[in-house]
Amino acid sequence: MPLPIVSQKLKDEALFKPLDFLAYLDKAGIALSQRPAPQTIVLSYQKSLCDFVRATFPCERAKGYFGRFVHYVDVSDMDDSRDKHSPIGNKTIAIASDFGVGAPAAAVMLEELIAWGVKEFISIGFAGSLREDIPPGTLVVCDGAFRDEGTSYHYLGSNVSVHPEPRLTEALENSLKRAGLAYAKGPTWTTDAIYRETKSEVQYFREQGALVADMEAAALFAVAQYRNVSIASCFSVSDTLAYLEWRPEFHAEPSMQGLEMLFSCAIKALQ
Repeated sequence: MPLPIVSQKLKDEALFKPLDFLAYLDKAGIALSQRPAPQTIVLSYQKSLCDFVRATFPCERAKGYFGRFVHYVDVSDMDDSRDKHSPIGNKTIAIASDFGVGAPAAAVMLEELIAWGVKEFISIGFAGSLREDIPPGTLVVCDGAFRDEGTSYHYLGSNVSVHPEPRLTEALENSLKRAGLAYAKGPTWTTDAIYRETKSEVQYFREQGALVADMEAAALFAVAQYRNVSIASCFSVSDTLAYLEWRPEFHAEPSMQGLEMLFSCAIKALQ
């Protein structure tokens, strides 16, 4: 059965929107934050990355509703934080984390942050490799997603391909190049069912050109396209399915350092 089950929904207005939820919070006396919405946000799914950011940069946790997720990050002390080559300009930056993993959780967080006023996002997380030449520790810039989850189909028709925003993706690539970091670039296979990834799927999506498997990108790209905001996505490869068996290396130093290097490059790309 195709998704959405009621195809008419793609032509209908939602009964309530993220702005309605934020208005409800205001009516209930719940502040969103003590500061305005940051212009840009890094979305993080691994606690280790948020811990690294808080230990490395001066951070201020948001107060109010977004205090559950958002830390404002001061990168002004970085020697090259104001990169003259960046096409984006200097902007306030925050990291959002602890909102869960997977397409539905990421989409809800993205929706609420967009309603708050955030305009640009870079998603950073782990991904599983589908190819032998992309071992754990490899950095991957995502340029599209195969939609094997459910959330994206409630935003865009099944015939619509989903991609990150080209300008922001290019800025991220340029930041990685200036840092002298090697990376792969290609699409991801986004799935909801991490414990139901099979040999036939790995073989199929690898043949279609997917480099890695993840759980959020397709939904994030669909929401961003629907809401007309900019998003890019990148991964540190943490495990591999390339040999048609699972080989995890989530806690290996290259996998962990990959997230940290991606964050440093992301904040330069966002400025």
